[in-house]
Amino acid sequence: MRIVEILFYDTNKIKLVVEMPDANRYTTDTFPELPISLFELFPHLAEHRCHNEYGYSFRREARNTEIPHLLEHLIIELQTQAQRHEVLKGETQWNWRVDPRGTFHVHVEYENEQLVLAAVRLAERIVNAIDRQDLQVIDIDAEVARLRELAQLGADLRGQPPPEGPPRGLELAAVPAGIKGGRAPARRGSRKRRQS
Repeated sequence: MRIVEILFYDTNKIKLVVEMPDANRYTTDTFPELPISLFELFPHLAEHRCHNEYGYSFRREARNTEIPHLLEHLIIELQTQAQRHEVLKGETQWNWRVDPRGTFHVHVEYENEQLVLAAVRLAERIVNAIDRQDLQVIDIDAEVARLRELAQLGADLRGQPPPEGPPRGLELAAVPAGIKGGRAPARRGSRKRRQS
């Protein structure tokens, strides 16, 4: 998976153009290790809300969803690990009549530009490390600590006081050897739009 474009718009939204290298391998049912690994690393991902046509929980939806949709939720989760947020929303869309097959548009809300950009890049690294079966090269604790520092820097640059209350504590599960490897109203009426 590769993020080929990042656009900031609407004062609090970021749009990513994501390309999947194999246009036939873009869903989690072809890569079941990905959601399993992410739920082990970030247990709060399972609590994300995701509106879809079947009313599935995000944990259930993640068994057979687009990998960029899972990326969307991971970006939201990483932001909430670093800084307190009320609710962040996201949406994943695609239209392969216009874009090449395997191209997705991921939209994610944010409150802190520095934080969301770092969360995007970290989420991309995590997903690709799980795909390469090389997750041990990323020190998740240290990376989340850096996200927290960037969140504070972003607040300082905007002249804002730190958000009330601490960010949700990082709850990482131990990653067993050999492991390969947000949260808002949405609907999934068609396979062309996924909102979280």
